[in-house]
Amino acid sequence: MQDSITKDKLFIDASEVLSPLDLQVVDVRKSEYGATLGISVIIRAQSHEVTVADCAKAYRILFPRWSLEETKRDLELEVSTPGIQRTLRDYYEFSLFVGRRCRVYDSAKSAWVEGIIKTDSDRCVTLSKAHIDDSKDLIEEYVIPYEQIQKAKLAYAWEDVL
Repeated sequence: MQDSITKDKLFIDASEVLSPLDLQVVDVRKSEYGATLGISVIIRAQSHEVTVADCAKAYRILFPRWSLEETKRDLELEVSTPGIQRTLRDYYEFSLFVGRRCRVYDSAKSAWVEGIIKTDSDRCVTLSKAHIDDSKDLIEEYVIPYEQIQKAKLAYAWEDVL
């Protein structure tokens, strides 16, 4: 995991443009191959589940803006949702998914911990209703310092659906 996405130029630009539309940027990835620049943007809505219309709206705003900056290369832009089992790449993402279930590999325990993201800070994340691996023991609050997180991903459970 890293702690750098919020410093990325494309991330900052996309966030500034999309935030008035109730859209948050989760991740931006850039890849260059030949005369083509590929940019992938992952978005989420603050007040509702992201729809295809939200992705299209973000695309229609970002593509002309970035294609004007890229005059020497072809631009390929993809805008999509995080999905229900997104691999978290940056610590920043924990703040976006508060209230969602996730799985975190805790290197201190050498085990996966699954729970609902309760809070996050600049040093750790707190999971509620956590289970270590597939044990039946329920831990009301489990605090994991960022330096112990080796991997993390969103998880989905039917029980969480209201």
